Amino acid sequence: MSPSDVQLSEHSKEFHFVLVTAGSDLLDWATLDALYEAGCGDATIGNDTVEFTRSAATRDEALCSAMRDVESVPGVSVLRIEFDDGVAGRT
Repeated sequence: MSPSDVQLSEHSKEFHFVLVTAGSDLLDWATLDALYEAGCGDATIGNDTVEFTRSAATRDEALCSAMRDVESVPGVSVLRIEFDDGVAGRT
């Protein structure tokens, strides 16, 4: 489910984070199109990063939906999540 599929309530907040990725070239036109179609229209795409400001009820919901959207693109995987207050690894 992408952010456009979810009705946001008055309890939604915006969360800012960066997903550092591996795999496919994110700046390839086909990959950019796939990321947009997967629901990453609220992200800024870099060489190996997808920077989000995502609205959700909780930080976990924002992170899970963003990771699900990014990893639904063939060849793209999330290595780690970066926050303004630190880095969370992925096991």
